[in-house]
Amino acid sequence: MIRSQVFINVPYEMLLARLDFAIQNRLLPEIYFDGNALDTACQEDIDRLAKILSEQKLDVALHGPYMDLSPGGVDAKVKEVTLERIWRTMELADLFRPKTVVFHPGFDRWRFEGYHDLWLQNSIEAWKPIAGKAEEIGITLAIENVFEEEPQTLRSLIKGVNSPNFRFCFDTGHYFIFSKAPLHRWFDLLGNYMVEVHLHDNHGTSDDHLPLGDGEMDFGEFFDLLGRITPLPIFTVEPHEEAHIWSSLAAVEKYLS
Repeated sequence: MIRSQVFINVPYEMLLARLDFAIQNRLLPEIYFDGNALDTACQEDIDRLAKILSEQKLDVALHGPYMDLSPGGVDAKVKEVTLERIWRTMELADLFRPKTVVFHPGFDRWRFEGYHDLWLQNSIEAWKPIAGKAEEIGITLAIENVFEEEPQTLRSLIKGVNSPNFRFCFDTGHYFIFSKAPLHRWFDLLGNYMVEVHLHDNHGTSDDHLPLGDGEMDFGEFFDLLGRITPLPIFTVEPHEEAHIWSSLAAVEKYLS
């Protein structure tokens, strides 16, 4: 299997506070900007962070805000705030020039039961100009599975937006909790669009963000299927404890070697 880059998901404020730690350990950050960070972050600090990471030759990925947002929703006010958040993230992407920018699509069948086509149409209309901006500045957007129980919904969205810069981020923890479709089905339908993978484990009941092997997902099967994709996506581990950084990276290294 060809080696790929491994990133660490980290909130913006935490990275700013622990930047020396990241540089010393040569950690590649996937910087998570939530709504609060977008509202309160000082532009001078953001500019300084981008400059230092570039000077240190540390590649970057970004993760946009998602709490309460609904790119395919029908409430005009909610949609307005959602797009405001996404476009602000795109401004940051223009500055950081990340490998990918991850967003959540905001779909779950409990909210959109019976309105799937309306959600899909609204989503395509929302994402098309954003994907166009991604093409303009030369970055790749990656839509992440969250509550999706099968891969066809995201495949329809990606094909509807129809942009080479609008792709898929496969989240292993979310898959293991919510998917009713087998793993190979996700690779069959979305493998060709996969540009990033979020790697974390759980026991199938809650989103525990454990290191690989500390839960119950079959990562042997996962990496076997992943090995058929060329080029490999970038990998991001999502530890919720500092100690899990090292065990997560060690587990990924084991599979990559």
